[in-house]
Amino acid sequence: MPTSNDSDSEDEYTTNEIINYCPITSPNTPYSSLIEALEHDDQKNNFKILDFLPSPSNEDFFEEAIVTINKCRSFVQMNFKSNDTTDMGEAVNQLKEYLKSKSDKENDEEFFRPVLQDDAFLMHIDDLEDLKDTSVSQSQEETAEAESDNNTNNDIDMYRMQIQTLKEQLKIASSHMPNMTTMLDPNGTDSKPLEEKETDIDSSYFSSYSHSSIHETMLQDKIRTEAYQNAILNNPHMFENKVVMDIGCGTGILSLFAAKAGAKKVISIDASDMCKEATEIVQENGYEDVIHVVFGKVEDLIDANSLPLEEGEKVDVVISEWMGYALFYETMLPSVMVVRDKLMNPTTGTMWPNRSIVFLEGATDSRLDYWSDVYGFKMTVMKDRVTREVRREAGVEIVSADDIVTNRCEIVGHDLNTCRDEELDFDVPFELTPSGSGGKKIDKLVISFDIDFDIEGSTPTSFSTGCQTQPTHWKQTTMWFEPNEGEIVLDTDEVLKGTFRMGRNDKNPRDMDILVQWEVGKYTNNASAEASFEKRMEGIIVTKLH
Repeated sequence: MPTSNDSDSEDEYTTNEIINYCPITSPNTPYSSLIEALEHDDQKNNFKILDFLPSPSNEDFFEEAIVTINKCRSFVQMNFKSNDTTDMGEAVNQLKEYLKSKSDKENDEEFFRPVLQDDAFLMHIDDLEDLKDTSVSQSQEETAEAESDNNTNNDIDMYRMQIQTLKEQLKIASSHMPNMTTMLDPNGTDSKPLEEKETDIDSSYFSSYSHSSIHETMLQDKIRTEAYQNAILNNPHMFENKVVMDIGCGTGILSLFAAKAGAKKVISIDASDMCKEATEIVQENGYEDVIHVVFGKVEDLIDANSLPLEEGEKVDVVISEWMGYALFYETMLPSVMVVRDKLMNPTTGTMWPNRSIVFLEGATDSRLDYWSDVYGFKMTVMKDRVTREVRREAGVEIVSADDIVTNRCEIVGHDLNTCRDEELDFDVPFELTPSGSGGKKIDKLVISFDIDFDIEGSTPTSFSTGCQTQPTHWKQTTMWFEPNEGEIVLDTDEVLKGTFRMGRNDKNPRDMDILVQWEVGKYTNNASAEASFEKRMEGIIVTKLH
């Protein structure tokens, strides 16, 4: 994901180059994949960082992996002074001994700070955990085979040979399965490998919207639904005799609003089987001559030229409720942008809504205090366990406005009529100041967003998912700080600032990876009267939303 919104930045790199500066023993060389980086250290330098990571079953895997990576980085910076093979080999041996030495958790706290800026290893700890798990399994298999080799029973040797033969046969057969096994479409004309069907992320995503409960939840969210209703019905001039396209129409509620506002044609698209109900809802309300419900993924429909548009006909308004948790979870916006770029009138058309803004703020969390007195007993040890659990992944919850202890900081905004796909992965600065007199503990960061329907000549409408407003079905997204830094308490003259990065996950682009690098301190004036920053603590948050 890009490191900056500034296209002129010398540090910017693309998604395909995300594994930059990865090899532990050659940190200044970019590699195109995590596997390639690990193989370099193994083959060229006889170093396997996986050997020094804890077992994936260890509940502290995440923290120990961060410490190990940063220990390697620090050691390399201090000791790898030459490319001479002899020197490198000796340095690697010293690094191995260093990592084998007994860990001191108090001294290890300094290694929670990243040694390298934008260290891709820290962004791929989940992948390292998967690779470690595979390595452990292979090691167990090798151990089992070694024990079997020591058994001189001829029958066991024979069975092992038979099993190996069967494994090879299965491997050969499996390699041919994608070409032999296909799944026909409902018309029996198109075929697609079964393996591809089973691993189709989009199919899983769209099928999740085939259940009535999720549509009921969204429709009953009055903040969300009434904002769309007002934005459409209060601006009839935008819809009268216009062509409207509704992406991800679900039950068709936004299409019905548009038809009621006077649209001459509404094309309602959805890739879930909710299309059947949407069609019947349109007929039930007498809008079948205006609203055309189309089943399919919009990109495929455009490529197949199978949308009910006349030759040269353009879309005047693109409506969609594409927002997910933390705004971009599920990554539906790119599909809406495809319609914008390929079908919308480039001069008079508009996205509706037309602007989104992401906010960040700090909050305290009293749930940990519960363990100080449980029916008269102290269970303070549970605080660490609860903290570890909530820190593993970003959470989705309703955060009370009373728990917010900083300002609400705007971190990124998007003009939906002009933004580009690459801008949906972003790396931006933020700065939080204490609300009131300060001195309040900050346990977590809170992400929320606002949505605006506001173009020139329109009656503006907006809604917010912030903690200070009525809760929506999106709630808020939360990320806990690392406990190793101790409690974070901002004095009145202090700030919590840093960089916030969010982007699509490599394995599943509908999931979001989040990295926050933060520091606490205060601004002072030096002799030249220019502001300087005195830092007293720092750390990182690495998490995902899925």
